[in-house]
Amino acid sequence: MFAVFVLVTLIVSLVGALLPQMIKMNDKQTHLLIAFSSGIFVGVLFLMFLPEAVEESIEAGYSSETIMYAVMGGFIAIFIIDIFLKHYNKPTCGCSSCMDHHAHDITSLSAFIGLSIHACFDGLALASAFVAGTEVGVMVLVAMCIHKLVVVFSLSSTFLLSNKKKQAMRYLVTFCFISPIAAVVSFVFLNGVSADWTGIALALSAGIFMFVTMCDMIPEAFHRQKYDLKSLGLMLLGIVVVIAVVIFTTHFGGHIH
Repeated sequence: MFAVFVLVTLIVSLVGALLPQMIKMNDKQTHLLIAFSSGIFVGVLFLMFLPEAVEESIEAGYSSETIMYAVMGGFIAIFIIDIFLKHYNKPTCGCSSCMDHHAHDITSLSAFIGLSIHACFDGLALASAFVAGTEVGVMVLVAMCIHKLVVVFSLSSTFLLSNKKKQAMRYLVTFCFISPIAAVVSFVFLNGVSADWTGIALALSAGIFMFVTMCDMIPEAFHRQKYDLKSLGLMLLGIVVVIAVVIFTTHFGGHIH
């Protein structure tokens, strides 16, 4: 049964990764998709990542100041990585096209790093839910699949603008396998692992995701001024999608994690 849970999660993730890559879009459509994805990132950050990090950290006995230090630490860590990536991976020339592709490469890589860290905890959540009982596991599986479809779709869309189109599927397939592998490892070792550090680790992940959302995704969504109003509408739509996911999962199965 647990193997079926893991397999379903993997299939849903792969579908979310493939959809943006299979549909051919022009520059306008691609940037509007990024705007929609940025709305999803904003919703996930404020309605999923941060609340979960705060809740689990407080339950483990950490103070609010410690939690915020962890969030800030994640933000600064990915900021430093971002600076080094830009410094040591310079574009081949100074034309606007090459500079654009270079910025997009950094955005997609930063998003990949931030989401990969959190994907490990998704796997832990799935394993924990299954151990708690089949009914709980099924509800968390449904919530996780919706969550994964939305997030992986957004991550895949960030690669559409980058110059790493050939490597994109390699990154995306790797990402899709992170949660299933983490779930299997967690399931095997769950009984002997202390969860006291989980909240702070999630807070670090939230800080990383905050940088990706605020400093990479949103600027990318709005750097074509002629699409500003449409981009704003699609960004708000992305936030509404996450709100709907949160309401659904809270109503039918409690918190996603």
